[in-house]
Amino acid sequence: MPYPPLPGMYFETEEPWKNLPISPGDRNIASIAFGWTLGFGFFVLVRVLRESRRVGKINTYVIMIWGEVVATSVVAIVAYLYLQEVIKPTFFFFFFILFAWVFQIQLLLQIIINRICILLDSTKQRLILKWSVAALMTAICITNFCVWLPAKLQINHKYIQVNTYWDRAEKCIYLVVDAVLNWYFIHKVKTRLIKHGGLKKYRRLVAYNTNIIWVSLAMDVLIIGMMSYPNEMVYTLFHPVAYLVKLNIEMAMSHLIIKVARETGIIVHEDSTAHADSTAVRGTGTMQVSVQVTRTQHQEDIELAEQSQDVWSPQKNSVPYDGSTKSTVEFSPETKDRLDV
Repeated sequence: MPYPPLPGMYFETEEPWKNLPISPGDRNIASIAFGWTLGFGFFVLVRVLRESRRVGKINTYVIMIWGEVVATSVVAIVAYLYLQEVIKPTFFFFFFILFAWVFQIQLLLQIIINRICILLDSTKQRLILKWSVAALMTAICITNFCVWLPAKLQINHKYIQVNTYWDRAEKCIYLVVDAVLNWYFIHKVKTRLIKHGGLKKYRRLVAYNTNIIWVSLAMDVLIIGMMSYPNEMVYTLFHPVAYLVKLNIEMAMSHLIIKVARETGIIVHEDSTAHADSTAVRGTGTMQVSVQVTRTQHQEDIELAEQSQDVWSPQKNSVPYDGSTKSTVEFSPETKDRLDV
């Protein structure tokens, strides 16, 4: 016999909806997580404001970091009020939580990809990376609307049983995607900037990123671990904890890669030109950087600017050795915005 649904639902359930009991221990854990979110969130908000001022205008990067802050805040506030029994369970409550979570994961992964795209020369590579990850996560999000939402609404036991396994599986998939993206970033830094470019200063970026990756991945493990807690909604409050940490890490990494690039005058290209005398033009589609390098036996003037085609156009331009070694880097006014960080 079908039973009346929760408020906002337009379909009936197999059995009467059972509210999850909320113990004092649940409220205490929820208060700890929410308090940490508020405290650490303040410092993240300050950093987001600084990043916005540094960029100087609204671009994709600024929209993504602000969107991540808003989505994380929504999840934290709504979930905490539910566990404090201020908000009653309704269809719209569960839908709103899931909707905000979708923005959380999509925006954070695109922020990670934005950092990787600084090291990619080809526009095609950047588009493939962005859209392939977006398509994968969109498919996962759709399955959550088809499995997680009916399970929380307790439509029937089948949905609840499937969600028990799928919810953990999709969190593991996210962990793997996060790990692969960060591994790819390290790989590009090592092969493209250190090995080919010979810039030893970038080793500190690799070491820093390698260490900080483990903190980021630990946040995903924290979420998966909290899913085993008896009250299924308590782990929802650990999403804001994890995603604020991950957002702060991404802003730190984006800032560091620009800082190191400015200090070293890094030239991002496919092939090493350490022994070539040339003036070259390279289209990146993402950044516009002017770099001038005077070496011990030759001089190279390289400009990285948007071109209609992603090809090298080398022209010989040797100059006599002047006995000096000089490296300078000069950024155009649009560089920050075009870097999208």
